[in-house]
Amino acid sequence: MELLLKFEGHHIPVSWTRLHGMRMGRNVWVFKLGHKEDVLALMHQLAQDTDAQVLALTLVAVVDVAAQQSPAMLLDTAVPFMVLLTRLRYPWLHSGMEKYVEVHFQPIIDLSDGGRIYAHEALCRLRTPDGELLTGYETFTLARHLGRVDALDMALQQKALQRKVSDFEPGVTLFLNVLPSTLMQPEWPSQFLQWLSDYGVDHHEVVIEVVESEKVDPGGLAQRCDELRSQGLRIALDDMGAGFNCLSVLAMVRSDFIKVDRGLVHEARGSRVRSVLLEALVSMAERLGATVIAEGLERQEDVTFCRTLGINLVQGFLLAKPALAPLTGKLGVPPSEKTIKMQRVDRFCITDVIESPPAFDIQAPLTLVRQAFREAPELPWCVLTDGDRPVGVLHRGKALARNVRTVAQGAQPLHRTLPFNIGLTALSRSLYLERVEATPWAVVDEQGCYIGTLEPMMLVSHLLARQEHGASLHPLSQLSTGPTLRQAIEMRIARKHGCLELVYIDLDHFKAFNDRYGFVRGDAMIRTLAEILRHVFAMSTDCMLGHIGGDDFIVLFDQPDPLLIPQLQRAMAQFYTLARHLYDTEDLQRGYFVTEDGETHPVASMSVSCVNGSTGMPQDSVEASARAAKLKKVGKTAGGNVIVVEAVSAARVIQPEGCNPSMSGWEEHVLDILQRLLQAPRGRDARALDHVFKAYPFFEVLFELDAEGVQTYANWINPAMYGRIRAGGAGANRSGQSYFAHVRDSGQPFVSPIYLSSATEDFCLTIAVPIYGAARRFAGVLVGDLNLASMASLLENRVAA
Repeated sequence: MELLLKFEGHHIPVSWTRLHGMRMGRNVWVFKLGHKEDVLALMHQLAQDTDAQVLALTLVAVVDVAAQQSPAMLLDTAVPFMVLLTRLRYPWLHSGMEKYVEVHFQPIIDLSDGGRIYAHEALCRLRTPDGELLTGYETFTLARHLGRVDALDMALQQKALQRKVSDFEPGVTLFLNVLPSTLMQPEWPSQFLQWLSDYGVDHHEVVIEVVESEKVDPGGLAQRCDELRSQGLRIALDDMGAGFNCLSVLAMVRSDFIKVDRGLVHEARGSRVRSVLLEALVSMAERLGATVIAEGLERQEDVTFCRTLGINLVQGFLLAKPALAPLTGKLGVPPSEKTIKMQRVDRFCITDVIESPPAFDIQAPLTLVRQAFREAPELPWCVLTDGDRPVGVLHRGKALARNVRTVAQGAQPLHRTLPFNIGLTALSRSLYLERVEATPWAVVDEQGCYIGTLEPMMLVSHLLARQEHGASLHPLSQLSTGPTLRQAIEMRIARKHGCLELVYIDLDHFKAFNDRYGFVRGDAMIRTLAEILRHVFAMSTDCMLGHIGGDDFIVLFDQPDPLLIPQLQRAMAQFYTLARHLYDTEDLQRGYFVTEDGETHPVASMSVSCVNGSTGMPQDSVEASARAAKLKKVGKTAGGNVIVVEAVSAARVIQPEGCNPSMSGWEEHVLDILQRLLQAPRGRDARALDHVFKAYPFFEVLFELDAEGVQTYANWINPAMYGRIRAGGAGANRSGQSYFAHVRDSGQPFVSPIYLSSATEDFCLTIAVPIYGAARRFAGVLVGDLNLASMASLLENRVAA
């Protein structure tokens, strides 16, 4: 018996001679064997003494010298070295490795929800006939040696889906790894969708986790992922920061999740390079509208560091190891290290501070520009563009000067042009380095087109405001809280004018609502009331709004406001109008909801206590709070929406008239606007509806679907939302969305419940109206998204119809 090795490299391992190998010709080595059983021992020794890269270039064949095999037969038996070694080590693999596959599950944990299991990732393991459990890496290494990687990948997927049906409750999300080589096979999508149909698995409960373990064409991968998303599946990019084509894939694939490689996460706190890369990936993910999942958490410090970056979804051995039986419930999450200062993630967006003065083409007639300045006396300048790109600025004085004959003659060059997605640190550095006069900087979108302007001094004001108030604003309502609020109350009491108005507002049955509907809707209810209070009291002088915490708010006045009671009644009516979108339809119809203990709770009501000093000025904020608590008890006895006002004899109880649950005026108004837009020209140009957003700034995004639910054009985005909402969307299949199904089946407009937008991290509401073609035939749906702040302004009728 002989073992023949054919090596195509240049550097022959010295160990081959030591193992009694003989070189025959330029590339072939011969090893003499006493018995056939000696092959495995020799190959095992060769594998130990030879570099893996050398073995990858080595072919091997076992030859029976007595049989005098022909050269053709020798060539036919030659295989890569590791293939033969794998076959000899694991002879049971000859019958197929798929039947030995086990699916283990590792949970993905939500740190923001006390360790709740957000989803499970299916992981591959191989159980040998003697009971040994091979890791996923070992399993796929064997499959690669045998040329069975794609078969193993698909076997894992099928078994994982079967386990999801048998071992998980409906609604549990499953992350399923798929190799790009498998994903790009033409027949794979139809096979995978057939499995989902056969097992009755909801498409939205499956996340396809693209494993970046091999090079792949980013364009082709993006197209395949778009096809999968159109079927309701979600996409995750795995090992971001370690795989191939990271940035190009990240840019082209519209992933819902980005899983950060454990090499970046593990001990990132101790490495400046790792921490900078991790911060950059988190920032990019936020801009792309993707959710970051951190892998490889092995120490408590890793958890704390992820929290400082705002990463809430995590995975790692510290929290839970992969196991055959999936875990349930909540897992214990290590507390944050007290030695590490938790930093608030900076969600600054330049669109929060830019203005939108009018823009004119640099070739525009000067008379047209002058007319704009005369019609807007407060306008200091306008921006000049050349093909939508900002090139200069024309100040009011120059435009109206007699010696100026053309727009170009009076123009001044722009000192600086900023991209829409510039971060606060870079922006602050630009401000420090420029040190120029108060002339505007232009802000442009990803195509370099004009969005608006930023005045350097306005940026200074914004930075100072963030420094002064940022730490004392409630993160959800963005109203004053904590020490700032208490100091404001103490200062007003200390002035002792003899007049004071402290209004305490409490959401009724909020804890029960939170238990019944969950914390996301609970947060939405808090934000709803905060925005309504902002708009109702926007014109009140010497008024301060505060969020004490939880569901308690406060309004402070230096002196009694004669319009206070009507304003509070209006706030109650508006709160009922908006908050009803947070309840299930059956609860709204009944007028109450029921918790697990069988208790009933009314829908969308609040209690208000007014401490006005009529029984004497409070000594401090503690006494004011105690007096408000007594008034609150009176209101709770009355039940429902109630206002209790402090008085000398007995508290005065005011119960506003019941709110009309029918469609409110703001909904009719916005739906009417959508109906009118059906008559306006719409096209592929991303800026085609900029005039609509200018007239109706409460829209965040508009898009159109055809009769099959496929989006016809890319999203039309409000310029103020550039960088927060992703462009694109053309060709996406949205037929499974509730707004499309409702409008198609009923022919009636659609108004959604309030929901949390993953793109803008704000609470929004979707509306939709049908599109009809010739002979009143259904032709599609026009859809618009509004944010919560805009809905509150609509209720205040601040937008002209």
